[in-house]
Amino acid sequence: MKLKVLDKFLENGATCYLCRTTLDEYISGLPDDFRDFYIQRGIVSNKFLDKLWDTIVKKKHIPPIVLVGTSITPGARVGESFEVGSDFRVLDGLQRSHRLREIWDAAQFASRSFQDDPEMSPARLARKNIDALKQARISFPIFQKVIAYKREGGDIDELFSENKLWLEIWFDLTEAQQIQKMLILNAGHKSVNIKHQIELLFWGSFAALQEALHPARIVREKDKSSTSYSKGREPGEFHFAHVISAFVSLTEGRLVTTNADYSASMSFEQVESFQDRLIDIDDRSLHAFAKTLSLLDAELRSDIGIRWLGREVVLVGIFGAIGAYAASNSLSLTDGLKAFDEKTHDFVLNLNLEEFEQSRNRVELSKVNIGNVNKKAVFEATTRLLAGKIAKPIVWTHIFEQQA
Repeated sequence: MKLKVLDKFLENGATCYLCRTTLDEYISGLPDDFRDFYIQRGIVSNKFLDKLWDTIVKKKHIPPIVLVGTSITPGARVGESFEVGSDFRVLDGLQRSHRLREIWDAAQFASRSFQDDPEMSPARLARKNIDALKQARISFPIFQKVIAYKREGGDIDELFSENKLWLEIWFDLTEAQQIQKMLILNAGHKSVNIKHQIELLFWGSFAALQEALHPARIVREKDKSSTSYSKGREPGEFHFAHVISAFVSLTEGRLVTTNADYSASMSFEQVESFQDRLIDIDDRSLHAFAKTLSLLDAELRSDIGIRWLGREVVLVGIFGAIGAYAASNSLSLTDGLKAFDEKTHDFVLNLNLEEFEQSRNRVELSKVNIGNVNKKAVFEATTRLLAGKIAKPIVWTHIFEQQA
């Protein structure tokens, strides 16, 4: 891809070039896996972006796209041009890039791999060639627009070569910087799912956590929503966002709600440090935490137990109480977790989960936040276990009455 430098900006060791290129240069240079950049949320539906064809045909302005280059920073000056291969990632503009690629693929197919039949309407032509279009993964609506455009005398090649596009391309950004910039760039757009935001903040610890939990599996929000996960959790499966909430509650020794305010405070309070990890995590505590999770998972293998452990409020309640216990007894987090591990079997044996479900279902939803009540109830039960004051079995009715 050939880029002409319009401006240059330096920031904390990173370099950003504002560049101009053509649509055909950009789209033909997109990596085959450009949709798979791990910090992106994936492709979403957006009716406004579906109108991008009209923007191209009328040669209107396409909002700039932000890229991250993975090669050596070029030494180009303003006014000069440089080449970049397909070794880049789309930091902002994935949705636009996806639709531009769909238009490009449909145009290439219609021009080079397809014989038009002017006697048929574009819609009928699409239906007749449905198998070929599906096999080539061509968008039916866009294909019809391309056919109509060609029949009106439109030049497909010129459509891409004459349309200009502005790009920002960053070089030498750390992983933490990339995540920070992605969150900032999306602040004014359709909101990035809060679970996905939280996962990005802790991405630097994902591999270590997954290894520590092996053979258990961690699923991400972009692959399986937390709602779907909670309803159909499998044994040995944990949701990354839930695990993060539990670990944060452990380290802070209280019930923490990982909402948008938390995401903003954590991602921007370290904006000047630009460390490899956005969040500083002690690996010993992380491994001890993973061990405790594994013990709980091994003990809770009944149907009701599997579902119970799949709730974020349950994990937050348990680990928030462990953190509070460690803090109040001047223990390290690893020692606090060890104390719980020694009582895990007894805890699970007396969980009395049928009564837990009955008690939570009796809470008047119009008067309280059921999620907060659940967290507080589990927190209290875990606190009593660690203090050696837990009832056997646990009397959830009394605990919920105290929290409601």
